[in-house]
Order: sequence, then structure tokens, then C-alpha cells
Amino acid sequence: MATPAFRQASIGAIVMIATSLLNRIMVVEYALAAAIPAGLVAWHYAVQLSRPLWGLGSDKGGRRSAWILFGMALLGFGTLVAVNATFLFESHPALALAIAILGFTMIGAGVGAAGTSQLALLASGVAPTRRAAAAATTWIMMVAGIIIAAGTAGALLDPFS
Repeated sequence: MATPAFRQASIGAIVMIATSLLNRIMVVEYALAAAIPAGLVAWHYAVQLSRPLWGLGSDKGGRRSAWILFGMALLGFGTLVAVNATFLFESHPALALAIAILGFTMIGAGVGAAGTSQLALLASGVAPTRRAAAAATTWIMMVAGIIIAAGTAGALLDPFS
């Protein structure tokens, strides 16, 4: 399994697609009201309020790697659902919104399950004196994942067709 820092970079890169790239496509390319992607992003954060439940589940079960894999799979699949919903906005806006809500729900739950379990695994596997540095490294890697994914996706998206 990948290191915590690279898992965190992956989470950041995938979430960037939902919170930034799809936002741009919805507002700029499809001329939707900015409130639609803003509401979807807010919803994905609201779903993450369930993080204590994901952490409790991984603490009780003791199989954090399984929770991380489940969360990453849910995050990835939810992002695919959200991407496909975005392309439906042009022809079937009501259906697209319903599917997008499902996708962003999955994204929020996936981030909660993978991210929380991953940070718990990190905390339990690192010496107490090194936890702050380990946590900082994983969050820096998440930002790096966001930056690299945003730059790459932005370059590939221009021009949109």
C-alpha cells in the first residue's frame, strides 16, 4: 500500500477535480449559476461531518487499510459519477443535479473514510515525537496533489470541447 503522504496527495488530486475543475466546467462552459457547484461542494463538506463515524469504525475494526481502500474507491467512483453528471447538465438538468448530489455524497464519504482512517493509521504508527512532522508532510502532499492535478487538468482542458 502507498505511503500516507502519497495517499493524501491522491485524495487532494481527486477532490480537486470535484471542487475546482467541475466547478469551472459548470459555470464557464455550461453557464450554470455558480450556486449549483457551490452547493455541491458545500454538500461534500457537510457529508464529511460524518468523519467521526468513519474513524470510530476503523478504530473498532482495527483494519484501517481496508477502510482506506474503501474510502479511496468510494472517492474515485463518486468523482466519476460527478463528472458524468456534469456532462448531463446540458441536456437533462434535473437528472444531472440528482446524480451530482449522489456523486458529491460519495466524494464526501470517501474523503471521510479514507482521510480519517489514514490519519489514524499514521498517528498509531509514528512515534509521538514525530507525529507533528508526519502530519505536516501528509497535508503538504495533499496540497501538492491539488496543485499538480489542477495544473495538469487545466492544461488539458484548454480549449474545452
